[in-house]
Amino acid sequence: MLFKKIGLVSLLFWTSQANAQQIVRATDVQMVSEAGTRVVISGGGITFKGTSNWVNNGETHIYKTTAPSPEGWLDSTATGVLSASSTGHVFFRGSQRQSFYGKTRFYDLSIRNTAGDTLLSSCEVRNILNLDTGYIFTRSGYGNDSLWVSNPAINAIASTSSYSKSWVNGRLSRSGNVVGNIGTFYLFPVGKTDSLFAPVRLEKATTNQAVWTVEYFTGFPFDYLNVFNPPIDHVSRVEYWEMTGVAVADASAKVSLSYRGYSRVSPSALIRDSLIVAQYINRPPFIWDVPGNWVTGNVTGADSLAGWVRSNGFGGFSYDERRFTLGTISRYNGLPVKLIYFTAIADGNRVRLNWEAANEQDTRVYEIEKSTNAVNFNYLGAVSSRQTSLSAYTDYDPSPVAGWNYYRLKIIDKSGSFFYSPVRAVRFEKGMEQVKLFPNPATDVLNVQLPSSYVNSSVITVFGADGKLISSRKPAANMVVMNVSSLASGTYILQITKTNGDKETYRFIKQ
Repeated sequence: MLFKKIGLVSLLFWTSQANAQQIVRATDVQMVSEAGTRVVISGGGITFKGTSNWVNNGETHIYKTTAPSPEGWLDSTATGVLSASSTGHVFFRGSQRQSFYGKTRFYDLSIRNTAGDTLLSSCEVRNILNLDTGYIFTRSGYGNDSLWVSNPAINAIASTSSYSKSWVNGRLSRSGNVVGNIGTFYLFPVGKTDSLFAPVRLEKATTNQAVWTVEYFTGFPFDYLNVFNPPIDHVSRVEYWEMTGVAVADASAKVSLSYRGYSRVSPSALIRDSLIVAQYINRPPFIWDVPGNWVTGNVTGADSLAGWVRSNGFGGFSYDERRFTLGTISRYNGLPVKLIYFTAIADGNRVRLNWEAANEQDTRVYEIEKSTNAVNFNYLGAVSSRQTSLSAYTDYDPSPVAGWNYYRLKIIDKSGSFFYSPVRAVRFEKGMEQVKLFPNPATDVLNVQLPSSYVNSSVITVFGADGKLISSRKPAANMVVMNVSSLASGTYILQITKTNGDKETYRFIKQ
């Protein structure tokens, strides 16, 4: 075993005949072992501070001392050190990123890294993986690198935080030999970043031992426009999972995929029930299809922000058929694009519509629809998608009606599938002829916002409460800024006279 000095390293070894412990205090350490060797640390007494990288070509086994909290291999002076054949626990604690590279085995492993992450490569947990706080990363794109929980028990992965603060970013492998059903499944707590928890459940078909590997991805699923229709109308454009099995036949299982707000499923329970588990399989040819066909009742979740979609049949997990994602039989279910916001506000004598969308690479067009009763909508106009990862848009309704105006977006992708945005409402008291005075009461300045038809075709006159003429002007723009600082405090009349003789009267207060 070689300890390689990265920064300041202070090492002190102490050996007794009865209990050969090592007392080591080190900062910024990289531990390297040569190929074919095996490093066994069974006596505790090793404390690494800062960033610790472990790189080897052999195997590393770490066992816990019997010392009380703080847990783990931290106290070299404790008695009752466990032997290499004993069971024990290893805890990652602290706020630094901790890295293990190479074939590292733990009997039990608890992640409790409050502010940092843990990078594990080719590691095996032989009993229980406890996910408390902190995120586990496995090296992406590094062969078949994965964190493997080899204990086939259903409860071999547990969490004191209900997986709200800890999951695996990357590949997670599990062994299984328990036949599953709706209540008995192998959970794969995987996700991305610190906000996208996207777990998977697998219900095994036989008691034959199998190993699955699962990883979650954001972005477009492979060949996502190539769907078998019916039953699939379209599949997700924002996320997918890859799942493989070491022994494909023995790994056969029913799949439950999770959804979250990021998934953009429909808020309607009836439409949400059209969700399905889609798998990219070789019919042949390769196409997105539905394991076991589609039936109702496989969606669980009270709203569009969290729930599960269960397959009706058993899926295979060969490498060629490793891709899974959310699909739907309904063109009204979202999935393609993430609408960040959609607003409608009065802007002078018109309504301004603003929206921003992400992951719109496959979105073809945004159609604007309008209603006066929030039930029956009619086509108002269309804006072509820029088909970028993030875009903001603005459009207008030039002719709002008096009373309530309702607006929504119909978002259509290249395949013809679409979904609707939330409905936004704007009220106009006088339709196009709306005049606004603000601030009211006024101190120094009174702003008069006019419809476009009033510009250069009307006269604004200000009178005192006694009827005395104070000022008069012909507006040359939609916004007229009037200096009222010299007026005495009191109530004033603002009168607008149009060229056709129509008059409108408004009151304002000068403080």
